Amino acid sequence: MKRDPLKQYIVLRESLLKRQEELQRELNGINAALGAATAVVAKPAAASASASAPAAGRPRGPRRGGKRAQNTMSLKEAVMTVTKSKALSKPEILSAVAKIGYQFSAKSPMNSLNTLLYTDKQIKNLGGKFGPA
Repeated sequence: MKRDPLKQYIVLRESLLKRQEELQRELNGINAALGAATAVVAKPAAASASASAPAAGRPRGPRRGGKRAQNTMSLKEAVMTVTKSKALSKPEILSAVAKIGYQFSAKSPMNSLNTLLYTDKQIKNLGGKFGPA
């Protein structure tokens, strides 16, 4: 006799939810024993599975780069500001963005600028000079 797939799913889901509750109680006990200020809050099953899995192609461990620059505006906002009066070439944009206070944290700021200039639909290439579309 074949089992109904829906019934199989329901039984499996209920057993997984029960196991999740058991693990949550165990984690709360561990946190209490360690003197943790707050207990771990249970996450929905789908969210916890995706949150624990590392992103594909990304190495585990601490970030290798330096500190991220704290800018008051995004690179896109800075580029739109410096090109609103007239279209500029890439080196002109790079120096104008730096003059208004934007700080790059990348080793190659031109690569970051190129990515923005060639992918953003609001920026148009006008024969080697870039400006708002």
